[in-house]
Amino acid sequence: MAMEYRNLMEDIVLRNLDSVMESGGGCTCDACRSDVMAYALNHLKPHYVATRQGRLMVKLQSYTSQSRADVLSALSEAASLVAQSPRHDRE
Repeated sequence: MAMEYRNLMEDIVLRNLDSVMESGGGCTCDACRSDVMAYALNHLKPHYVATRQGRLMVKLQSYTSQSRADVLSALSEAASLVAQSPRHDRE
Protein backbone atom coordinates (compact mmCIF):
# COMPACT_ATOMS: atom_id res chain seq x y z
CA MET A 1 0.00 0.00 0.00
CA ALA A 2 1.48 3.33 -1.06
CA MET A 3 1.54 6.16 1.45
CA GLU A 4 -0.20 9.32 0.39
CA TYR A 5 0.83 12.63 1.85
CA ARG A 6 0.73 16.22 0.74
CA ASN A 7 2.21 19.54 1.76
CA LEU A 8 -0.94 21.64 2.05
CA MET A 9 1.14 24.80 2.26
CA GLU A 10 1.52 24.45 -1.53
CA ASP A 11 -2.26 24.75 -1.93
CA ILE A 12 -2.43 27.72 0.44
CA VAL A 13 0.37 29.58 -1.34
CA LEU A 14 -1.04 28.79 -4.77
CA ARG A 15 -4.45 30.09 -3.71
CA ASN A 16 -2.89 33.50 -2.93
CA LEU A 17 -0.18 33.62 -5.60
CA ASP A 18 -1.98 35.42 -8.44
CA SER A 19 -3.56 38.15 -6.33
CA VAL A 20 -0.23 39.05 -4.69
CA MET A 21 1.69 39.01 -7.98
CA GLU A 22 -0.94 41.06 -9.81
CA SER A 23 -1.14 43.64 -7.03
CA GLY A 24 2.64 44.12 -7.20
CA GLY A 25 2.52 44.86 -10.91
CA GLY A 26 5.28 42.39 -11.77
CA CYS A 27 5.42 39.77 -14.48
CA THR A 28 3.03 36.84 -14.09
CA CYS A 29 4.54 34.48 -16.67
CA ASP A 30 4.94 30.80 -15.74
CA ALA A 31 8.66 31.18 -14.95
CA CYS A 32 8.06 34.10 -12.58
CA ARG A 33 5.08 32.38 -10.96
CA SER A 34 7.20 29.26 -10.36
CA ASP A 35 10.05 31.28 -8.88
CA VAL A 36 7.73 33.21 -6.55
CA MET A 37 6.01 30.01 -5.47
CA ALA A 38 9.33 28.22 -4.78
CA TYR A 39 10.78 31.15 -2.84
CA ALA A 40 7.67 31.55 -0.70
CA LEU A 41 7.43 27.81 0.04
CA ASN A 42 11.09 27.74 1.08
CA HIS A 43 10.37 30.49 3.62
CA LEU A 44 7.19 29.02 5.10
CA LYS A 45 6.69 26.11 7.46
CA PRO A 46 5.43 23.07 5.53
CA HIS A 47 2.15 21.45 6.55
CA TYR A 48 2.28 17.80 5.54
CA VAL A 49 -0.83 15.72 6.05
CA ALA A 50 -1.72 12.10 5.37
CA THR A 51 -5.36 11.98 6.45
CA ARG A 52 -8.59 13.78 5.71
CA GLN A 53 -8.71 14.99 9.32
CA GLY A 54 -5.21 16.42 8.94
CA ARG A 55 -6.25 18.27 5.80
CA LEU A 56 -9.19 19.83 7.62
CA MET A 57 -7.03 20.91 10.58
CA VAL A 58 -4.45 22.59 8.34
CA LYS A 59 -7.16 24.21 6.25
CA LEU A 60 -8.75 25.68 9.38
CA GLN A 61 -5.38 26.87 10.66
CA SER A 62 -4.63 28.56 7.32
CA TYR A 63 -7.53 30.93 7.93
CA THR A 64 -6.05 32.40 11.12
CA SER A 65 -4.87 35.97 10.72
CA GLN A 66 -1.26 35.10 11.60
CA SER A 67 -1.07 32.23 9.10
CA ARG A 68 -2.56 34.38 6.37
CA ALA A 69 -0.16 37.22 7.20
CA ASP A 70 2.82 34.84 7.05
CA VAL A 71 1.77 33.54 3.62
CA LEU A 72 1.10 37.00 2.20
CA SER A 73 4.39 38.31 3.59
CA ALA A 74 6.41 35.46 2.07
CA LEU A 75 4.64 35.88 -1.28
CA SER A 76 5.13 39.66 -1.29
CA GLU A 77 8.82 39.32 -0.54
CA ALA A 78 9.19 36.65 -3.21
CA ALA A 79 7.31 38.67 -5.83
CA SER A 80 9.46 41.71 -5.13
CA LEU A 81 12.72 39.77 -5.44
CA VAL A 82 11.64 37.99 -8.61
CA ALA A 83 10.48 41.27 -10.17
CA GLN A 84 13.93 42.77 -9.53
CA SER A 85 15.66 39.95 -11.41
CA PRO A 86 13.22 37.83 -13.42
CA ARG A 87 14.58 34.54 -14.68
CA HIS A 88 12.81 34.84 -18.04
CA ASP A 89 15.17 37.76 -18.88
CA ARG A 90 18.17 35.46 -18.43
CA GLU A 91 16.94 32.54 -20.53
